[in-house]
Amino acid sequence: MEGQQERRNVGEKEGGQPSRNSGQTGSEPKEHRIDIVEISPKELKAAGIHLKRSRTSFLTDISFKSCFFCGYLKLPQIIIDDFTKPKFLNIVAYEMCQDGPYDYAVTSYMCFLYDIIDHADDVKELRSKHILSNLLGSDEDVAQLFNEISNDLVDPEAYKDVKDRIQEHYNKRMNTWIAQALHDHFSTPWTIIAFIAAVLILFLTRVNCDLCVFFLFGVYD
Repeated sequence: MEGQQERRNVGEKEGGQPSRNSGQTGSEPKEHRIDIVEISPKELKAAGIHLKRSRTSFLTDISFKSCFFCGYLKLPQIIIDDFTKPKFLNIVAYEMCQDGPYDYAVTSYMCFLYDIIDHADDVKELRSKHILSNLLGSDEDVAQLFNEISNDLVDPEAYKDVKDRIQEHYNKRMNTWIAQALHDHFSTPWTIIAFIAAVLILFLTRVNCDLCVFFLFGVYD
């Protein structure tokens, strides 16, 4: 009975209203938290978090690594076509059964992508990173598909550790400031080259001034 009750709690929404805030529980403080539900891939990048494709296509191959002021969220590659919706709906229904697997792998994966994908631009960003292949139609169709599949699901929190590490990275405000500065001022190779050239010119100017002073006053060891 306890296992059946647990699955009933996972498969049903409390309060009857779907929420995009599956990554945050009511007991956690709301201040100083990044709501991954409302963060698009583009905004994640602006916060110093970059999307990368995982080495495998296993749905459980989701990880996050923070390195200095940058973060890397790795997601497995997925192909979206006409069979995606019925296939995932059937698997999610099976996971909700009393005799189903207790890892909720597909349900957790769908909820995680649901947190990220909200609009067509989000799908486009995932495609550009070779994380998502769209054989269904438009990017808007893919976004709508994830909304329809995952809208009434409750996140089993299988990737809570990943979300917590994203939160920890985001809470380091210096990471966000540096990432924003790089995004605003060094978004193209030409701006990076210009910055290096400016630093080099300043360095050579300083060396030239020192040499001038050295020879002008005849300071010799």
